[in-house]
Amino acid sequence: MTGAERTCRRLLRLYPADWRARYGEELTALVVETSCGGVPWRVRADVSLAAARERLRSAGLSGDAPPGERVRGGALLALCAWALFVVAGAGVQKLSEHWQAATPAGSRGVPSAAFTALVAGAAVGTALVLAGIAAATPSLVRLVRGGGWPLVRRKVVVAAALTALAAAATVGIVVWARHLDAARRDGRDAAYAGAVAAWALLLVCSLAAWTAAAVATARRLELSPRTLRLEALLAAGVAAAMAAMTAATAVWWAALATSAPWFLAGRPPGEPGSPLAPSLLAAGVVMLAATALGAAGAARALRAAPRP
Repeated sequence: MTGAERTCRRLLRLYPADWRARYGEELTALVVETSCGGVPWRVRADVSLAAARERLRSAGLSGDAPPGERVRGGALLALCAWALFVVAGAGVQKLSEHWQAATPAGSRGVPSAAFTALVAGAAVGTALVLAGIAAATPSLVRLVRGGGWPLVRRKVVVAAALTALAAAATVGIVVWARHLDAARRDGRDAAYAGAVAAWALLLVCSLAAWTAAAVATARRLELSPRTLRLEALLAAGVAAAMAAMTAATAVWWAALATSAPWFLAGRPPGEPGSPLAPSLLAAGVVMLAATALGAAGAARALRAAPRP
């Protein structure tokens, strides 16, 4: 195999699998024939940009995609945004542990209401995502019965394996934590802290794997116009839930910055400290980005949704 062929093979990986199966050999032959020993950087850039456009088109996110594919792409973008939001929300949940104990009793009203809204938004968003999965289940059954299981089997198996590993790691972390005092569980034990970080990363990988499996599967489903309309509405609901949760987090943060800044700074009650917690700031930025992506996906799905 020549250097041009190896380069072209790497570039082909940028394209969707269906496109590679249909046009991969033709593109390879064209690039090799027009390259004298090595593939010029301009050709590499052109092929890479074309691959990005093809990825957007196959995901239903390009302007020339059929309406049904635009609905599917928009809804899947909202789903991916929700998965990203869940990671940030889990970070906020971890950072907010025991905030009531560090806040004066007379100042808990506003942050308590905001935190309740945050939890309620999480429940509503989760319910909407599950409803979207349930709406697509009949099409999934038809796909499997029609011989489509091999097309998605690898991603599902990887996600299931990561989930099983995460479940086993969870049991191990819980058992380990029971043998430690509160101080060592809060970061005094470096080995335990490292294990918890690895466990959290495993959970994120598991969520990402299931999201990838869901996207790969949904792209192959035959959805009726009625189901497409429903998925678009559910995507809009998920985006609204993310927006409400982001706003609730901001209100909770602002209330604690006024009444209990020491909690945000990780200090004992009454001690001065900056309310600009870096971890909370990072989680807020991710929540904003996920909300924007979800809103963009929902808007695209609603615009392209078939009319009754």
